Amino acid sequence: MGQPDLAVPAREVLVQNYFPYSYDVMYAAFFLAGFVMLYGFGRHIAGYGIGAREFLSLVTKDIGAKVRRFVRYGIGQAKVVEDRGGGAMHGPLFYGFLFLFVYTSLIFLQTDILPLFTRYDFMTGDTYLTLELLGDLFGVAYLVGLVIAIYRRFVKRLDKLETRWDDHFVVGMLIWIGVSGFIVEALRLELTNPGWAAFSPVGDALSALLSSASVGAAAGGTVYAFFWMAHMLSVMALIAAVPYTKLSHVVTSGLNVAVAPVKPMGRLSTPFMLQEMIESGRMELPPSVSRTSDLTPMQLLALDACTNCGRCQEVCPAYASGRDLSPRVVVQDLGMEMRRGGERDVFASGVIRDTELWACTMCNACVSVCPVLIDQVGYIADFRRTLVTESRLDQSKRSFLENIARSGNPFGLPQSERQSWLLEEGVQTLKQKPDAEYVYWIGCQSSYDGRGRGVARAMVRLLKAAGVDFAILGNEEVCTGEPVRRMGEEGRFQELVMKNMESFRRYGVKKVIVHCAHCFNTFKNEYPEFGASFEVVHHTVLLNRLISEGRLKPGRSDKKVTFHDPCNLGRMNGVFDEPRDVLLSIEGTELAEMKRRRMSSFCCGGGGANVWYQVQEKRKIGVMRAEEARETGAETLAVACPFCIVMFEDAVKASGEDGLAVRDVAEILADSMEGEN
Repeated sequence: MGQPDLAVPAREVLVQNYFPYSYDVMYAAFFLAGFVMLYGFGRHIAGYGIGAREFLSLVTKDIGAKVRRFVRYGIGQAKVVEDRGGGAMHGPLFYGFLFLFVYTSLIFLQTDILPLFTRYDFMTGDTYLTLELLGDLFGVAYLVGLVIAIYRRFVKRLDKLETRWDDHFVVGMLIWIGVSGFIVEALRLELTNPGWAAFSPVGDALSALLSSASVGAAAGGTVYAFFWMAHMLSVMALIAAVPYTKLSHVVTSGLNVAVAPVKPMGRLSTPFMLQEMIESGRMELPPSVSRTSDLTPMQLLALDACTNCGRCQEVCPAYASGRDLSPRVVVQDLGMEMRRGGERDVFASGVIRDTELWACTMCNACVSVCPVLIDQVGYIADFRRTLVTESRLDQSKRSFLENIARSGNPFGLPQSERQSWLLEEGVQTLKQKPDAEYVYWIGCQSSYDGRGRGVARAMVRLLKAAGVDFAILGNEEVCTGEPVRRMGEEGRFQELVMKNMESFRRYGVKKVIVHCAHCFNTFKNEYPEFGASFEVVHHTVLLNRLISEGRLKPGRSDKKVTFHDPCNLGRMNGVFDEPRDVLLSIEGTELAEMKRRRMSSFCCGGGGANVWYQVQEKRKIGVMRAEEARETGAETLAVACPFCIVMFEDAVKASGEDGLAVRDVAEILADSMEGEN
C-alpha cells in the first residue's frame, strides 16, 4: 500500500512499504492473542458457576440504577479520584489508556474494516488533526499516570500496596507500549514530513531529535518497521496476558461495577426467609458458607474484580487498631482460594481465621471507598453465620445470644424494666395511646443502660416541648435484631423482626422515631425486606425539623463542640447535616470538625456487635477516635448513637483524661433550652 496524498491531512499507512508481510503478522498475532485472552476469561467465568440466563437476569435487574452507577463509578471513576494520591495516578492512566484504545480502534476501523464495504474515509482533515492532537495529549497523560504509579509502588513503597511479579510485568509493558508508540509516531513523521506535524507535538519533537541524530530515510524505514512491529507485538502480548495478570481487573472490575446487586450499604444479605419456611412447614438448615464455592456468583466475580489497591485496608479501623483483620487480605486470600478451585474448607485450611471475622466492626468504611464496589462486609457476615451454625462461639457471644433468646434484649434483663422508668416520666404506651402519630423506639441500650436512659429522657423533654404526639411500645418492644444479625444469628434476627412487625401491625404504626443509629439503619434498610412500610426518622433529623418549624427554641451554650458521625447514620444512610445544624442552632456553640468526618468518619469501635464482646487489639478504636476529637480543642464530643456514648466514655476513662465530655445531640439541645452550660 502506498502513501496517501499528503496535500490533505490523513492517517499515513507506511509499514507495508518496508515490511510487506506486516499486516499478515498483525492479523495472526491479533487472532492468537484474542484466543488466548478469551480462553483465559472463559476460565474466569466458568469459575463463577453462573449460566447465561442467570447472568442476563442479574444484568437486567435494576438496570436503570446499574447504568447510572456504571457511568459514575465505571466511566466517571468517582471513587478512584476521591483519593488524591491514587486519583492523580489512576485518572490520567485510565483516561489516557481509554482514549488511546478508542483512537486505535478508530484507526483499525478506517484502515481495515471500512475499505471492505465502502470508500468512506473519516480519518482526514480537521477530524484527523483533532484526533492526532488529542492522541498525543492523552498519551502524555497515560505516561504521567504510569510514572506516578512507579513512584508510589516501587519508590515510595506505600504500605497499602502489595507488589507481585505481575506488577513489574504490567507496568513495564505499559511503559514500553506508551514510549514505543511515540517513537513509531516520530519515525512516521520523519519519513513523511507532513505540514501538519505540529498537531502531533510529542511525535514532532521526537522527530526533530531523530533528524538531528541523522536517522533519515536511508535507515528510517527499517527502524520504523522494527519499532512498529515491536510495538504491535507488545500490544498483542499484553492483550493475551490480561486474564492471567492483575490487568484482568480492567474487565472484571468494570463488570462488577455494572452488575453488582443494587442495595443500601447498611443492608446485609438474606440467605433464607424464615417466614416462608414456617408457612410452608418445611424447616431447613440455614446455608453454610465454608468454601469459596459456596459463595454466590456475584461474590466470586467481586473477588476477581479486586485490584488489590489497599484502600479498604487504609480506612479499616480494625486494621488501624492492630486487630487481626485487613479487608484487603480477606478478599485477596479468598480470591486466590477461588482460583485454586474453591473446594477446601477455608477455616480448616487457614484461608480465613475466626479472629479476622470477629475483629470487624462492620462500619462499611471499606465498602464505601472500594473503587470497584466490592462488599467486603458481606463475606465476613456470611462466614460469621457459619461460625454460629457450627456453634463455634466463646462464652461472651453465647451469653449474648442466650439473653436475646430468653429476654428479648442483650442484657438478659426483664421486659418490665423497659417501660417502668419511662412511665415515671409521664410517657404513655401505645396500649394507652394507640392513635399516637409517632412511636418513639427506645432501643435496648437506652432501655436498660443508665447512661443511655439519659438520651431518652432528653428526647422525651424535647418531644413534649415541641408538642409531638408520641407514645412508646414499652414492654412490647424487643431488640430490633441488629447486633444479632451482625453476630451471625440470622434465624434469631428474623424471629425478632417478625415479633416487632406483629406489634407494629397491631397498632397500625406509621412513623417511628429512633435515636439509636443501629436501630435506625436496621429499620430503614433491612426491615422493608420483611414487609415493613413505616417511616423511620432519626432523632437528629426530627429535632432539626422541629427547630426549623419553630416548635423548638434552642438556647445558648458557649462551648466548643466536635461531632462524631456514627457509621450507621452517616456513612450508611447519608445523614450528615442535620445533627450539625441542630448543634449550630444553639447560640454560642462553636463546631470544630475532626480530620475524618462525614463519609470518612472513623468508627467508635462498637459496631458489628463488637460492643458485646472483647477483641484483642494493640490500641482501642474508641481511644484513637477520642484523640482525634481532643485535637480539635473541643470540650464536648457530640454523638448521635448510644453505642458511641458507651465506646467513647470508656475510651476517655481508659486514656486517663476527663477533659472531654461525651453527649448526645439531644442532651446538648435539651441542656441549652434549660439553661445548663
